Amino acid sequence: MFDIKDILRILISFLLGITLIFFQTILFLDVVLLNPMTYFEYANTPAYYDKLREQIDFGLEEVGRFTNIPGELITQSVTDIEIKNYTQTAISDMIGFLRGNSKDYNLKFDTSTIKNNIEGYMKDYLSQRNQSYSQEEVNQVEEITKMAGDRIDTYTMIIDPALLKQVGADKALQQVFSKIQLAEFILGVLILLMVFFLWLTNKHHRMRTLWWTGSALLVSSIVLLIPGITVKIMNVAGRIGLTDNYVSRVLQQSINELLTKWNFIQLSFLSIGILLMVGYLGYRSHRKKASKDYRES
Repeated sequence: MFDIKDILRILISFLLGITLIFFQTILFLDVVLLNPMTYFEYANTPAYYDKLREQIDFGLEEVGRFTNIPGELITQSVTDIEIKNYTQTAISDMIGFLRGNSKDYNLKFDTSTIKNNIEGYMKDYLSQRNQSYSQEEVNQVEEITKMAGDRIDTYTMIIDPALLKQVGADKALQQVFSKIQLAEFILGVLILLMVFFLWLTNKHHRMRTLWWTGSALLVSSIVLLIPGITVKIMNVAGRIGLTDNYVSRVLQQSINELLTKWNFIQLSFLSIGILLMVGYLGYRSHRKKASKDYRES
């Protein structure tokens, strides 16, 4: 027959499992999804930057064709190291914004070299025709430079802040993600309190707390592992169906990396749960053996 303490232990263990599900999910968001290093791992590869450079050059050459400026003049104004550094800065600043470290996101590529080269070309062109470099040409240089900078921003930023602002999601996401560490702390305290309550309800069998805590970890980890393993088996990343460009490369690689880390975190908690349960069973077996030896002596 179940007594009131058994029902209480089951209820606390159930609530502990629910809390652990939220805690493990938020922990993943904090240490993986909102960690710039996660994206550097797959973005900081030669294959990615080759594709990105190819796309940027294509966009800048389009600006050149549209404005009658030599495309190579604009593409040569942007170095590979500038693109690489700007990509990493864009990722860090965007995640910092989402975490609430800054009120707005205004990062723009430094187009001073592009502007100087276009301006020099325009002056040489006008000089050969005995024409002066007027305010009209100054405005044209500014406009062409802005077009080139916008192309670089569009291709470089993995998460486009302009798109987030258009749909009104930038502030909403910031409000949620900026509270992640606070939520993590609150859930951690709740977990400790519930483990303490389990300890209180096992007055005569304190070590049984290991079993109840371990079983809650086991259940929460399995619940979170099921979708992670299912998505991995279904090969969602390989079914994106995009063309072979840097966007599809980032999406496919990031989905696979994130799934792997998600499953690793849940397997880690699952292992801890199993160890706690095995530890309790070992303790119980030792106590039974010691009691039997005492009676026989």
